Amino acid sequence: MRLPLALLMLLAAGPAAAAVAAPVTVENLAREADAVVRGKVQRRESRWAQDGRHIFTFVTVRVGAVWRGAAPERITVRVPGGEVGEIGQRTDAAPEFEDGEEVVLFLVREDGDTFRVHGLALGKFKVQKGEARPVLGSITFTKGLIPEGERRVETMPVDELEWRVKGRP
Repeated sequence: MRLPLALLMLLAAGPAAAAVAAPVTVENLAREADAVVRGKVQRRESRWAQDGRHIFTFVTVRVGAVWRGAAPERITVRVPGGEVGEIGQRTDAAPEFEDGEEVVLFLVREDGDTFRVHGLALGKFKVQKGEARPVLGSITFTKGLIPEGERRVETMPVDELEWRVKGRP
């Protein structure tokens, strides 16, 4: 009797979420980031890490504006995953980039001019037609409260995103 019940429960279970996160606000991401920049993706290059087991994609971004913290005119963003030859690796909830894409990035400095995106996909907004849009399709959010006056990471006008990052007067 136990085996059929266990099998039924297994079959009834839905697919697991790729990544699960607590609700995050723009203001909290900005407070925790070393820099928040708006810029344009110039190129991407994937290569093996020194351990020979992991692939990283290195994204070169020309910084047009620094909204918070400090960053040079050109930065490298290290993102987990990518393709080298016929081998690819993927990290759930890692941000993806396109050449020529305009972005707002919440960054943590790794060393020199190399950064990583804080909060993975939560810390990357694509800018198009006056809107800043995070790509959160692979993330399922748990329930949680958002502090009063703050806004969760979601699509919003780019001017509002900048205002929230820089702090209200």
